[in-house]
Amino acid sequence: MSFVLENSPRVYDDIVGAVEYFLSINPKLAEDFLGRIEDAKQTILNTPSGFQVKYSGIRTVLLKQFPYHIYYILDGYRIIILAILHAHSGKKKISEINPVK
Repeated sequence: MSFVLENSPRVYDDIVGAVEYFLSINPKLAEDFLGRIEDAKQTILNTPSGFQVKYSGIRTVLLKQFPYHIYYILDGYRIIILAILHAHSGKKKISEINPVK
């Protein structure tokens, strides 16, 4: 079974916001953050249903080294990333996100 990974429109803004923050500290951190996102996406593709369901069918993956979660849903053969949020703000913000189906 082959899955397709899709980003919801807000994911780009989530990534840009975090990268800008990490760039202000150290460009290497921003680079590492982007690498961890790609690693997590590959892990999700390999085992899409292998992560905990936390909010009404929304699964989460914690990035290695960074306190950020990738929030996603499964829709048939599609994996839809809804958001990439800081661990402290994620619970509050995820309730505002309507899954795209």
